[in-house]
Amino acid sequence: MTNELPAGLDVDVELTRFVRRVRKRTLRHLAEIHPKLDYGNFTFLLAIVDAPDGIRGSELAEDLGVHKSTASRSIATLERLGLVSRVPDPDDGRAQLLVAQPVAIERIEAYRRSTHERLATMLDDWTPAEITSFARSLTRLNDRAENEF
Repeated sequence: MTNELPAGLDVDVELTRFVRRVRKRTLRHLAEIHPKLDYGNFTFLLAIVDAPDGIRGSELAEDLGVHKSTASRSIATLERLGLVSRVPDPDDGRAQLLVAQPVAIERIEAYRRSTHERLATMLDDWTPAEITSFARSLTRLNDRAENEF
């Protein structure tokens, strides 16, 4: 198997174009989650919502690839906005876990439903086989990227 990408197909450029569009749409809808939520804190909130049993701040920083002080500032903001709280870690009484508040979970779920509906509309002229192939390929790329980046 060759490592060369097909001529005329720049995967990196196309992924970047798509990510920019997703980010732009997200920025337009952040106020639906909380009027004072910014994009940087949104990424932290998503990670906390996706950890239903809670996550330590240090794990969050590592998962997102940021310095602990950056994570600490975002966590403090999310707490102030009433979207996140701290609970004792049942495995270590000295530690605390971050958990999303029910209102944050509800609003993130609504945001994701809306995003999925928009994506379904964008793919309405794709065949089920094309959608399945795309989803599998994207999953494969993301799985590989987790080990590479």
